[in-house]
Amino acid sequence: MIDITTNLRSEIEDFLYREARLLDERKYEEWLKLFSDDGLYWIQRWASENSLVENPEDELNILYLDRRRLEVYVRRILTGMAYTYEPHARTARILSNVMIRIANNHEFRVTCKFLLYLFRAQPHELYGPRMQETLAGDLEYVLKKIQGELKIKLKKVTPINETVIGGQIYVV
Repeated sequence: MIDITTNLRSEIEDFLYREARLLDERKYEEWLKLFSDDGLYWIQRWASENSLVENPEDELNILYLDRRRLEVYVRRILTGMAYTYEPHARTARILSNVMIRIANNHEFRVTCKFLLYLFRAQPHELYGPRMQETLAGDLEYVLKKIQGELKIKLKKVTPINETVIGGQIYVV
């Protein structure tokens, strides 16, 4: 275990805030570059009111994608082939309570809380009803340094209010 210096803490927090900004600005291709080649993106599902899905490979999740499948997912969003993202939501992400729990020379386990505010027109109702939603929960990252740059090896999202409206969920 290494000491978490002020510089390292600032670097990790800046990385997390940059990731949130890229998502809010819909810069998904730049966001993808934050992931390592072996990166995983997991949005955990509640199995019951009090228990979470723990085995992402054998149980149903909201999303569980390796880097290659995440690239396909983002491509679909950018080409309009992901109807959940049409029309795109305006979003604002807020992160807090950043904790660096485990660190070694190359990998860092980081947890934090998030609030995600979404606002958009319902599909096919651009000038009609609007949807406003707030998601909250926990983020867990495994970040690793590759050639001096932080990369996401794992991003696990655990929403406390796993909200699905009309069978759709806005997840990125």
